[in-house]
Amino acid sequence: MVVDVVEVLVAGSAAGALISAALATGAWRDRAMPGTGPFAWLMVAAAGWCLLNIVWLTTTDPSVATPVFLLTRLTAGVIAGLWVVFALTYTGRTEWLTPTRLAGLLLVPTLYGLLALSNPLHGLVTVDVVRVTETGLTLFVGGTGPLYVVQLLLQVGFIAAGYALFGEFLLRSRNLYRKQTSVILMAGLLTAGAHGLFVLGATPHPGIDATPLTFALNGVLVGVALLRYDFVSVTPLAGDLLVNELPDPVLALDTDDRIIDYNVAAESLLRTEPLGGCPIEDVRAGLLEDIERDEVFAVGNPLSYYDPRTSAITDQHGAVRGRLVVLREVTGQQRRQDRLEALQAATRKFIEADQPEHVAELTVRCATRVLDQNAAAVFLATDDDTLEPAAVSDVVRESAMELTIDPETSPDHELWRTYETGEGGVAECFGSGTAMERVLMVPMGDHGVLAIASADDTYATEDRQYARILAQTTQVALEQLQRQRELRGSQTSVKRRTEQIEFFNGVLRHSLRNGMLVVQGRADYLRDCVDSEDEHHIDSITEWCDRLNEMSDTIKDINETVTASESERLEAISLPAVVEGAVDDVVEDDIAVDIGVDDERVLANHLAEAVVGSVVENAVEHNTSDQPRVEIDSRGAGDWVQVRVVDNGPGISDELKTTMFERSISNDQTADGFGLYFVSVMMDLYGGKVWYEDNDPTGAVAILEFQRADSETDTDTGSAGAPAGVSAAEAQSKSYDG
Repeated sequence: MVVDVVEVLVAGSAAGALISAALATGAWRDRAMPGTGPFAWLMVAAAGWCLLNIVWLTTTDPSVATPVFLLTRLTAGVIAGLWVVFALTYTGRTEWLTPTRLAGLLLVPTLYGLLALSNPLHGLVTVDVVRVTETGLTLFVGGTGPLYVVQLLLQVGFIAAGYALFGEFLLRSRNLYRKQTSVILMAGLLTAGAHGLFVLGATPHPGIDATPLTFALNGVLVGVALLRYDFVSVTPLAGDLLVNELPDPVLALDTDDRIIDYNVAAESLLRTEPLGGCPIEDVRAGLLEDIERDEVFAVGNPLSYYDPRTSAITDQHGAVRGRLVVLREVTGQQRRQDRLEALQAATRKFIEADQPEHVAELTVRCATRVLDQNAAAVFLATDDDTLEPAAVSDVVRESAMELTIDPETSPDHELWRTYETGEGGVAECFGSGTAMERVLMVPMGDHGVLAIASADDTYATEDRQYARILAQTTQVALEQLQRQRELRGSQTSVKRRTEQIEFFNGVLRHSLRNGMLVVQGRADYLRDCVDSEDEHHIDSITEWCDRLNEMSDTIKDINETVTASESERLEAISLPAVVEGAVDDVVEDDIAVDIGVDDERVLANHLAEAVVGSVVENAVEHNTSDQPRVEIDSRGAGDWVQVRVVDNGPGISDELKTTMFERSISNDQTADGFGLYFVSVMMDLYGGKVWYEDNDPTGAVAILEFQRADSETDTDTGSAGAPAGVSAAEAQSKSYDG
């Protein structure tokens, strides 16, 4: 029984020594990798402990057992220090390992062993090694003292510190490293537990320490975890991320851009064996450049499109060890994008088209090239209630079939039914063996039908969607052409009517002026033939001749203002001069008028004096108060100047305020001359506004709102007073409402 236990202990220690030595050798070979150096030295110390344990179990000589005991204690302390060094290195805290701290980590836990070995020099430690027989076993047992307890507490503290480092790292590390760290913790706990049983005397014999036996097991666990997943290469790191069944090609590259792992999709795409270990440029020239450009690129025949996505592969220290490249296939998306871009480009051409036939040709070209269909035709509705082929693809043209759809002879034809109902679909339209045997029909409103044929008689949902987009684009282009034709017709009609009005207006003014000259001449002739008391009749005739001549000139000016462009119509004029001229023309001496207009310049023309005069005249004519009074002032309102004509008359009803400026209001309701409709028309042409408000306590306030002219306004540019890029009509809509 005794022989069996000792043999088992010796065999286990020997296995631990061999495994630890092998792990130390492998780690040292890859010592350039982070963490392998401390791990190698840790395994060397473990192998040394195992060998010392073999000697301890097999020797019967006290002179041999004593130094073995002391060396074992020293090795245990070294292992505790190396455990902390390894934990710091593995968890990425190498900056803590300064030379002073490293010396402390290795010397402090070995203090007892160092003092015991140097005892002949100072006599501080007495070591007694005696043979003890217990439970049928006779083995050496080393005596301990207070210093041994101190060393034991230090070792426990160091070991606990290492576990704390690994535990904290376990909580903050990625899933990939949690598996490794968990294995390390379990292996460490196995060794610490075995040594704890020895310290507590819970072993079958006080001379038996099972700690070396655990090195065989935990060495395998730790070594496999570290060497597979971290120390040797980046391959295992990428392996945990690769999904072999992923349809997208995936490549793992090292820092030298060599392929060190890949999935089946990548192998199928690149079609090169073997891929492993090959520089990526040797597999396919230009592939690395395509990946680093981070843009969609095409590969293969037929072409497939891929969108590269690159992720860095880092170790537990954050150091980049390679990169993972996922080539996401976007062939369908790229095809859709190409179609949309082609349709967008075609839309620009649709806008430039000037004939329906040209639009139809563009539609057929898009259907056959962009939508990848074999045949297409555009049928446009005619005034004779038929569908005529405005454009057809070459395949359809070569078939020489009759394409005109006449509802009288073919009332049930599918194309005509599509046109009438506005509902598209797929049906046989032109009989078996033709290029358009089975057709996708898409209505284009009142304009006609788009017909598209496919060689395989199938139309995917995506193809139908793009066909509808193309048909809608064609419909919009045809409607635009129709509106342009109508607009050109309207413009021609307006121009013709304007020329006619100007002609008759000119004839009327010419005839009126000639007639007034005749009347004026006859009045002057008769002046000498009438008595002095009747001369006022002649004066009245002469006055009305002058007024009608002035009105003729004013009508001419109004006509020129209405037909002129905005830049020709507007100029910067002096507001005080306008108001003073208007008052002089219409106000009599018995009416009190106060003028308090600021020295402003507004955008209008020479007719502004007549405009203001009409408003002032209206205030004077309808003022029935005992002491009629009119006040005229101006107020600034941002980019606008308001001219306020205030009277103390009877005022204006709310109903009349809303209709004052309509053409239906007669002059006797406002003022003589052109009336207030003339005022509203001219203010609108000036880009301004006019309205009435109540005056307190009685009367009315007429407000004319002009655009303010800038101080640097050039009279040739006219509309400089309006905000940049805003027409007079637009500026009017932004005016402020008093």
